Amino acid sequence: MSLKKKKHPFEKNETGYHKFAVQQLAEWVGGEAEKQFKVDGRIVFVPDVVKDDTVYEIVYSHPIDGKKLGMMQYWCYRNSSEMTIFEVSADFILSQTKKPERIETLECYIIEYETIKEKALGL
Repeated sequence: MSLKKKKHPFEKNETGYHKFAVQQLAEWVGGEAEKQFKVDGRIVFVPDVVKDDTVYEIVYSHPIDGKKLGMMQYWCYRNSSEMTIFEVSADFILSQTKKPERIETLECYIIEYETIKEKALGL
């Protein structure tokens, strides 16, 4: 009889290219890399970089999918919080020779708690 191993919900499969871009961006914004966001003790999502209520996702081959955005929205609802999410190109980060004056983003998503609450209550 063999025992099945429990599969971790977040398998880490990143390239060195992505990892270095995450470290560089975290240094530039003074944020924390790969902070776990939990609800009821379970990991809901793990963004690349977090600074206060702002999340930065490094994009190399594909953008944030709807499932991850939905999990971010769920976390905001459960924690009565708001969040701003920026997608930043890994190519942009790694092409810089020094910290840029401003960080160019590909997309910006804003999750507002009041809007989520109103939709949940049917207002």
